[in-house]
Amino acid sequence: MTEQIQTETKVFISYSWDSEDHKNNVLGLANTLRSEWGINAEIDSYVRAKPPYTPVQGWDVWMSERIKWAKFVLMIFTETYQRRFEGNEETGIGLGVSWEGTIIRNDIYKAQLRDTKFIPVVFSRSDLGYVSSELNSRDTYILTDEKSFRELWYRLKKQNSLIQPEIKKDVSPPLPSEPVLFSPHKPPVKSLEQPTPEIEYREKVEGYVNKVPLSEPYNEISNINKINLAKIRQRIGLDTEKAKAIENAVLQLRSQRHEEYKQNLQEYENLLKDNLETEGFLSDDILSELKELQNNLGFSDKDAEELLLYAQLEYLLKKGEWIEADETTKNLLLKVANVQQNYFNLTDFQRIPCKDIRKIDKLWTDYSKGHFGYSAQIDIWQQVNRELLDFFVALDWGYKEDRLFVYTDNFKYNQPHRPKGHLPALVLWDGGNHETRQAYINRIQQCCKDVVL
Repeated sequence: MTEQIQTETKVFISYSWDSEDHKNNVLGLANTLRSEWGINAEIDSYVRAKPPYTPVQGWDVWMSERIKWAKFVLMIFTETYQRRFEGNEETGIGLGVSWEGTIIRNDIYKAQLRDTKFIPVVFSRSDLGYVSSELNSRDTYILTDEKSFRELWYRLKKQNSLIQPEIKKDVSPPLPSEPVLFSPHKPPVKSLEQPTPEIEYREKVEGYVNKVPLSEPYNEISNINKINLAKIRQRIGLDTEKAKAIENAVLQLRSQRHEEYKQNLQEYENLLKDNLETEGFLSDDILSELKELQNNLGFSDKDAEELLLYAQLEYLLKKGEWIEADETTKNLLLKVANVQQNYFNLTDFQRIPCKDIRKIDKLWTDYSKGHFGYSAQIDIWQQVNRELLDFFVALDWGYKEDRLFVYTDNFKYNQPHRPKGHLPALVLWDGGNHETRQAYINRIQQCCKDVVL
């Protein structure tokens, strides 16, 4: 008897870069397919994680070849993915999904919709409405639904999800019973039911709440979402009392998860500080162990990277290593603002959360005894009557000569007597100009106005 050979299942995952959390969810899916299901899953993150960190033939060719290579293509639909897949994104944005969408739509067209290769999936039931109309007739799998996830497993593994019994032959039919036109009994087999209004409403509330990262508190539904939810209540016929109870339950659960997340972050931050205090740096072994702890505690790479930068900043400020702290401050601002390049454009400063500006300012202010920090800079800004060039001169960032402004790099180096407000400064000068510096001042003034005397 010959043993049947099971061919390897090859899966390519097509998705959009909606957020760091979304990218992490996709990576978790790919890791599960490979390590738990034995499926050869491919995503771009695997390519970006090892040398040369980009396909030699270019991303466009790589995407095309991966789609040809795959037995199945999982298309993770979100609002962003749908917009880019259907070619409705702004020019120059989301080129990867737009390119993949062109290839996939062409393949579906040539197959006259008679293919089983392209599988729409969503992480949340609330994203079902974003599945493109070309794929509406196909089974869509909800990755967070256990039953739907299991059905996807059977499909990708090409296995039967149940055994179809053989038809028994030569069976004499029973004698007919007396006919009954209307049976008083319900049929024994439960039919598939549509989600109840309560379930539908809860999923919508959870969709709004879960858009906010767990590291941020979420105690009240925004006014915009309240209006949307009111319209949904009217549409599905859910009374206000039940809706309010659902909202409160979701918010309470979200609050509990936020507190647990905060505790995990605090535990991680304490370990970072302890290791920096003991060793003065974080070795590769420590970083590897911290990465494992991060995964076990269940928080994102972005949060972990921000905590590391904050710990390094406090350590440097505590030691009085001002120039190194200035560089760390720049890297931290780029991270919290989610700026990809190594400098700030004109509009990037508005993306820095005020809570981070205040937190960084407090560290600089406390460890310099009020000599450095954003509060000190705003104080000088007000003293010079908000004149940009006078501000630069007062902070020793340049000087006037024949009414011309001359740049200087002196602020990048340790000097014995730097004026009040001289640091932090590096974030302004790498790739900056007068307009970006004015935008910087506007932002820190907007965020620190309540703490400046």
